[in-house]
Amino acid sequence: MAEVISMAGWRERKSAVVQSAPELECPQCGHETAALDVASDSTTTYRCAGHGHRALTWRIDPDGNMLRGASGHRYY
Repeated sequence: MAEVISMAGWRERKSAVVQSAPELECPQCGHETAALDVASDSTTTYRCAGHGHRALTWRIDPDGNMLRGASGHRYY
């Protein structure tokens, strides 16, 4: 028999997960940056709007490695 997936409240759960992610310092300017997204594999995306530099997007994978950009497996 198939499993029924509940979609009720998914948006609230997603925003709670993103808000509970820790803020990180931007590697370029040191500005505290809030999480933008948390993927299902616990990869967290951050984006600094640029405080003296171009906008920068990076991710932290579940192992704590820093990945460049919002997609792919490009390591710094």
